[in-house]
Amino acid sequence: MLNFKVCLFLFLLLHFLVGVAWAEGGECRRLQRADIEGRLSTKTPYRAIANYDETPPKYAGCHPTRIWSIIRHGTRNPSESVILQAQNRLAEIKKLILEQPKPPICSAELKRLRQWSWKHLNATEDEKLLVAEGEDELIELAERMQRRFPDLFPELYSPEWYYFKYTATQRTMKSAASFATGLFGRHRIHAVRYPPALHEDPVLRFYKGCGKWKTDVDKNPETLVNARRFLAEPQMQSAVEQVRSSTRLPDLQPDDVQLMYTVCAFETAWHRPRRGSSSGSPEDSVWCNFFDVPALEALEFFEDLEYYWNDGYGYELTHRIACPAIADMFAAISSSEEERPRRANATLYFTHSGTLLKLLAHLGLARDKKPLTHKHFASERRWRTSQIDAFATNLAFLRYDCDKGEPQVLVLHQERVVRLPGCPQDKDLCPLATLRRIFAKSLDRCDVEELCRVKAN
Repeated sequence: MLNFKVCLFLFLLLHFLVGVAWAEGGECRRLQRADIEGRLSTKTPYRAIANYDETPPKYAGCHPTRIWSIIRHGTRNPSESVILQAQNRLAEIKKLILEQPKPPICSAELKRLRQWSWKHLNATEDEKLLVAEGEDELIELAERMQRRFPDLFPELYSPEWYYFKYTATQRTMKSAASFATGLFGRHRIHAVRYPPALHEDPVLRFYKGCGKWKTDVDKNPETLVNARRFLAEPQMQSAVEQVRSSTRLPDLQPDDVQLMYTVCAFETAWHRPRRGSSSGSPEDSVWCNFFDVPALEALEFFEDLEYYWNDGYGYELTHRIACPAIADMFAAISSSEEERPRRANATLYFTHSGTLLKLLAHLGLARDKKPLTHKHFASERRWRTSQIDAFATNLAFLRYDCDKGEPQVLVLHQERVVRLPGCPQDKDLCPLATLRRIFAKSLDRCDVEELCRVKAN
């Protein structure tokens, strides 16, 4: 009978030979697309969370008459700094992996890694531009909404019915045009009118002109203290070690691992898998290969902490300053036929991640019982940016007029019905009057100038 040491030696030898065979052209071990797509924080493609059930919601005796919707732009290119990091630091990491006598990936992936490059991107000209997938996300979202609510989204454009607005960026402008394409068809979008786009739009980007939020939250080093502390937690350290092991690069730093995660996220979002394609198809990002699921979850949580404290519930000021958007929503859905100037029946805004997250927090959605800290990785949490703030994230308030009784409001997030805190929790529709009471402070005490004033020391 073989002794234990001999058995262990044979096992390790076999394990090594299998690994060599795999690396030299055996089966490529990869995560499934679904394992990756749902864990990419705010870079999650909308297809991973979209509601494909187009059944029109029906409520006896009530019909929808108005909609106010605010929508994040679709999938885009990265920022200038991420493009430059990918072209420089990630290109170095690629070189270090390829220089190994036996690189730790199978031959098919090895070929793809050799071919990988972001030289096609110009860091200053291409940064944050909407990509083809982002256009498709908005076209398809519009088509689904039109099929659910045909009376709210007529196929012929009229400025009396529709009001479109976007911020002063290419990605929201193209998102608006793509949504219009989904509603009216490619050859009829030239008729759509848009008001002048503003960088510091008081409704679509209310935080951009808020000095106090910029100093007390956005530029405050304390805001990211929980994210920084999570770097020292076992889960994040394990994620870094896992990537060091999978690349066989023991000197990789957390910043390197985060860069690989970011590039994995963008490349995954850009390319939806072709029908019938399996894992390992050309649309998959080669950088995702180096992660396992626990590592992706740790990196996702790191970003959740950043967004929670910078754009969510971390500071009360952050979500209080969303009151102009709430006031605009009420003005849009409360407007009557007789009012002058009369608001359009369908108000459609195209904006950014920071707006949607602050609005969600203002509404009390995705709120955890306790503030999210670096110690909460293992707990079930509602604040998951992969689900609540993917590309093309959307909120909609629909007014329903009823044969009997007062007007009602249906609220949708990611095309799904949500019941706001304070509204009846046993039915979908919330009385407009109830909603007004819940947000009375947002309407009556929305002094943004006072909220945002930077006090002199």
